[in-house]
Amino acid sequence: MWPGIYEFASTILAVLLCAASIKLVDDYLDRDLDNRIGRTNWAHKLGNSTTLYSMMLLIIAAGLNSSLSLSLFLSSYIIGMFNDLKQVFPSKLTGFQESLVVLVIGVLLFKWDYMLFSLLFVSSIQLIDDCIDYNIDTLAGYRNFAHRFGVIETMLIAAIGIITSWWINETIFTPVISGTIIFYIGLLYKEANQ
Repeated sequence: MWPGIYEFASTILAVLLCAASIKLVDDYLDRDLDNRIGRTNWAHKLGNSTTLYSMMLLIIAAGLNSSLSLSLFLSSYIIGMFNDLKQVFPSKLTGFQESLVVLVIGVLLFKWDYMLFSLLFVSSIQLIDDCIDYNIDTLAGYRNFAHRFGVIETMLIAAIGIITSWWINETIFTPVISGTIIFYIGLLYKEANQ
């Protein structure tokens, strides 16, 4: 019984640390946009150390559950490229090409079902986040998926993605959704106390 509880709890912790790592990278990349709309983020507080702390969190998450946390991180990278698919990056590849390379690396390094689960789950969370940020993104002049497709349609697609990710790997679904909910509750608590 104890090994099962430990594995469940360590998976939740790995998801929490991975989510925090992704949040730090996202805040670092969005710091200029957040400055324009007057929203503070972790990059404003941590400065140039933001990416270092992000790496440390990801390393600890990988120590707890490497297949899951690293496939979630790679999926976040892929999903993050959706707005820059045609842009050419320092690698001389477009966002679409980089996404394909990262996907292939993820499938080769980790189980295919972990990558597919992670892609669907992270996509769904991103879509839900777009619905939450609808008004803020409107003020910033940024059109996210909720603007393009509609809030209800975006939420329906997100629900389908979450259900499909559960179907693909129901063993890891419960700790992943639990860790994600805990992470978002922490974010809401932080924002409410600013």
